[in-house]
Amino acid sequence: MNLLVVEDNPRDMQELLNLLHGWEEQNQPLGIRAESCITADTMQAFQGYDAVLLDIETPGIDGMAFARRLRACNSRIDIIFVTCHTDLVMDGFSVHAAGFLPKPVEQKQLWETLDFLAKRSISRRADACVTFKRGTACDRYYYDDILYIEARLHNIVVVTPQTRQKYNLSLTQALENLPQPPFVRCHRSYIVNTTKVTAVEKDALLLAGGGKAPTTPTYSTAIQRALLALKA
Repeated sequence: MNLLVVEDNPRDMQELLNLLHGWEEQNQPLGIRAESCITADTMQAFQGYDAVLLDIETPGIDGMAFARRLRACNSRIDIIFVTCHTDLVMDGFSVHAAGFLPKPVEQKQLWETLDFLAKRSISRRADACVTFKRGTACDRYYYDDILYIEARLHNIVVVTPQTRQKYNLSLTQALENLPQPPFVRCHRSYIVNTTKVTAVEKDALLLAGGGKAPTTPTYSTAIQRALLALKA
């Protein structure tokens, strides 16, 4: 399980890390990234994490604003707020927080939270997903979240309802990592998730949420077979 921990107070951070390492010794290894503040890099790297332990009051981008951005781009990550401001609990409902840990954090409460997160992480990993490498980060996408993938020069852009992210891959390499169907080439520069197709036009596929992917006759047979397979 991969955790992002954001806490600007060095003493509180060390106490959190000690408790996390204690849970590791009795359960399973954790991939922990500790940050004292939220930076542009932190904002870009969140897709690979199962959960975030987040201090609401942090320098730079505050924790609640980060949580809103996080939730908009990742519907599955678990957000746990760590705070001494219990009056902010109601704000957490707007980002569907999985829990709150009041400061000072108690071992029993944190370990119970980790037990819950670990069980949920195992069940979620059973969901089909693909991972694309971006620099030193790895972004994980559930198949059901991807609308289409577009080629841009020597890169691809993975498009979901919330995000567009570029990777240094070819369209062929991307398709090799995806199940076929439901993913098929619909154009020399596009791969489409046929489970998202709502209508077929002469030269385009209309997608859930209002998106559109262009098509060419070369790929019409593959598209038809994939759409028929969904009905089987």
